[in-house]
Amino acid sequence: MHVLILIIELLLAPVALALAALLVNIVRGVLSRIAKHAALRSIQGPPRTSLLAGNLHELYDVGGLPHLEALTDYGGVAKVHGLFGDVLLAISDPLALTHILVTDVHDFPALDLSGTLDINYFLLGPGLLSTNGPEHRRQRKLMNALFSHARMRDLMPLMLEISGQLRDSILSGMTGDEAKLPRGLDIDMAEELGRAALEFIGRAGLGHTFHAFEGTGDKYVHAVKDLIPTFAVLGPFVPLFVMSGASRLPPSLLRVMGKATSLIVPPLRHLLQLVDLMNDEMGAICEALKISHKEGPHEAIMSALVEANEEGQISDEELTAQAITLLIAVQDKLRREITQSVASSDVHTEEPGYDTLMSLPYLDSVCKETLRLFAPTPLRNRRCIKDSAVPLLGGKKVYVPSGTEILVNIHGPNTDVHIWGTDAKVWRPERWLEALLPSVTEVPGVYSNILSFLAGPKACIGLNFALLEMKVVLATLLPVFRFELPVDHEIEWRFGQTITPNVKAENGLNPRMPLHVEAL
Repeated sequence: MHVLILIIELLLAPVALALAALLVNIVRGVLSRIAKHAALRSIQGPPRTSLLAGNLHELYDVGGLPHLEALTDYGGVAKVHGLFGDVLLAISDPLALTHILVTDVHDFPALDLSGTLDINYFLLGPGLLSTNGPEHRRQRKLMNALFSHARMRDLMPLMLEISGQLRDSILSGMTGDEAKLPRGLDIDMAEELGRAALEFIGRAGLGHTFHAFEGTGDKYVHAVKDLIPTFAVLGPFVPLFVMSGASRLPPSLLRVMGKATSLIVPPLRHLLQLVDLMNDEMGAICEALKISHKEGPHEAIMSALVEANEEGQISDEELTAQAITLLIAVQDKLRREITQSVASSDVHTEEPGYDTLMSLPYLDSVCKETLRLFAPTPLRNRRCIKDSAVPLLGGKKVYVPSGTEILVNIHGPNTDVHIWGTDAKVWRPERWLEALLPSVTEVPGVYSNILSFLAGPKACIGLNFALLEMKVVLATLLPVFRFELPVDHEIEWRFGQTITPNVKAENGLNPRMPLHVEAL
């Protein structure tokens, strides 16, 4: 009997600790919310539509893009109602964002959906995306050189090889019925580009192939695809899971909790299974790299981290797959620029060199304009940890009390008519070949005064990698294929932490974008 009681106590102890942590956080949260409501009462924003979820259930819904657009109707600072009566600030004012992201970045550390970095830590471990302060600076200093232009030049042949696999994969899908080949057929380009993105980060970043072009790919491929849709299904359970302190429990206890809660919240167990699978696969990749590194150097970015006994986690692979999908309208002009650059090159090759590719003006303009108007992740989270008077354009300031969560509204300044002109919401690549308005320089983005790659110490370290990936794919596909919108499907954009293309008549968050593809 004593043994049985001891076993029960051991099983209940983690649950009791989690409940105690949740209770403490609830009391602390209530007091904080009362103070914030008083301090921010004069700031305007959309009315609360849910007592529990505030505005967040609308903003982060698959159809939340209109609500995102509406935030700027309240000016550069808008009040947003959060979970359980909390209030947040959605900020798009360029001067305020310079203060938050660059000037006083240490007073506004990065967050994930939990209001901490626990979700990122739980999913990715203690990497760049789950650290702030000195630890983040240490890791970033190590990795900066790995994403330099010189490093990208070295990776160019591998990038071209993977793009060639993408081209061949599309061609193989077209040759199943020879009668259709001259007229083309509909191909899900989101699926094809997603495979390519995984191979780019796998082979160029990790020195490992996920076999994405070979049948259905390996288990890691499926786990990556399922991760964001699983988060979307869990909804408010994800912050509760982390706020309770459960995400910091040992993996063995988490697995037990996942099984125990599966009858109530089945997606939670699925999330834990995905995390276990991804961690196991990544661990196996790292061990294999350590062994192979002893036999000689490798070109992958990860091999340099192995040499320094560090581990990198890159999560920007979706960026390219989402951005490239918007380039249909100008493909003929791009095709001419690419083919003419290859024809005029002194090197006898069918592929452009690194310097040639990166200097093509219209290709560069198309990439900039796409990333400006369609930032794949239009909102980022920060938390004010010190009472601050944040400056705004026009000379005013907004008081932000400590503990206030900030939604960095990337979409706002990227599409502001006061910054980019009256056609700010129009996709027009030619604007980058003209003189930009002086107001553009007010936006603190690390890339061409747009915020899609953020700014300051937490800006996207994979910027050069993502740009090279986009340009290599376009330079490989456009001379071979013509792309058109499908007749039988209507494509729309959905918001589930990232913006992705989907077929309007279909449900789900897994990207889908059938395009009519014709071989030239």
